[in-house]
Amino acid sequence: MGIYGALFLGIIVFAINYWTTLAWLPSLTAALKQGSYTFLFGGFIMKLCEYLAISIKHPIPAVGIAILIPAIIALSLTYGIHNLRGTPRPLASTIPTLLIIPAAGFVAYMKRKEKVKTSVPAKKQR
Repeated sequence: MGIYGALFLGIIVFAINYWTTLAWLPSLTAALKQGSYTFLFGGFIMKLCEYLAISIKHPIPAVGIAILIPAIIALSLTYGIHNLRGTPRPLASTIPTLLIIPAAGFVAYMKRKEKVKTSVPAKKQR
């Protein structure tokens, strides 16, 4: 999944930068940054999402926080990486990272649902 995410977001970032600048080398640099970042840190961020979703007692705040905190971290780090030399459009290159919000929402919801399912004791049959 890390490789697919890295390729997907890398291609999007390349397209955004190439389309706006017509410079292939800086666009490729931006795509490689995004792809590497997504591959290396995507799993960490999703694990943080899962942890937050199951460690907070109440379900609605748990899912909300499990979306919000990883999204803020991912967006901040992505913008920081693209703001370094080599990315022609750092803000535009950060926009695809907004996909973390629905992805984190799905992961948080599913992990919370799994926790509820496993924590409810089964009824005894008579």
